[in-house]
Amino acid sequence: MNRLRIGKGCQLAGLVLIVLALALLGYMVTRPPGYWGRSSRLGCDNNLKQIGLAFRTWAIDNGDQFPFNVSTNAGGTMEFCATGADGFDSNAVLHFQVMSNELSTPILLVCPKDSSRKPAARFPSLQATNVSYRLHSGTNLNENNPTAVLALCPVDGNTLHCDGSVTVGKADREPPWSALMDLVRSRYLRQVSPPGLTVMVIGVVLLWIGSRLSSAAKGAPRPLSVIIGEALLLIVALLLIGLMLIGTARF
Repeated sequence: MNRLRIGKGCQLAGLVLIVLALALLGYMVTRPPGYWGRSSRLGCDNNLKQIGLAFRTWAIDNGDQFPFNVSTNAGGTMEFCATGADGFDSNAVLHFQVMSNELSTPILLVCPKDSSRKPAARFPSLQATNVSYRLHSGTNLNENNPTAVLALCPVDGNTLHCDGSVTVGKADREPPWSALMDLVRSRYLRQVSPPGLTVMVIGVVLLWIGSRLSSAAKGAPRPLSVIIGEALLLIVALLLIGLMLIGTARF
């Protein structure tokens, strides 16, 4: 096989890979905007219900009191309370940690839509960066005050009450642009970027190699447009690699 044929083959393969990667991106982005809003909100709602159940289960074994109302001498976290003027406790992590048996998994502490938080691997390593939900603490918070707000999701606006019920945020649907950005960030960069962007990078590189081989096989001086095109392909490849690295870390 001569270099011209190899070059054309590389160009064709590159185009196919790029089209495939773009089709994958298009599939994710063109879903109805409400799809992501519904699924993430449902996941957050379920998380809060499980957290509420954990508080109530812990209270059954501890005099009907939540952890932040029980002394550390009795296995609670009362001495660690750090309630601010807004009623939220900055030491929520410690209150959640003491309920590790009831919660069963740290994944429940991260809203599915919160791209700035990552679930902890285990409860002993739990930190503030592993918790999405803001927690109220105080002696007035118990099952005798069922409508009091126990926890709040700052992302979805869902609210957990002391009786374990959850009030869903008022916005049932997000603005289309916001929903679209959430899809691209959370669906594409986090789930599709490892295969999708890799395929696209390979496709761009194959196009560049094919262009070089085809030009070399013809033997004639390369036109300025071809040189510029090859330079742009390299720039695009570098940008895609950078985007892939950002997507696998944090967007």
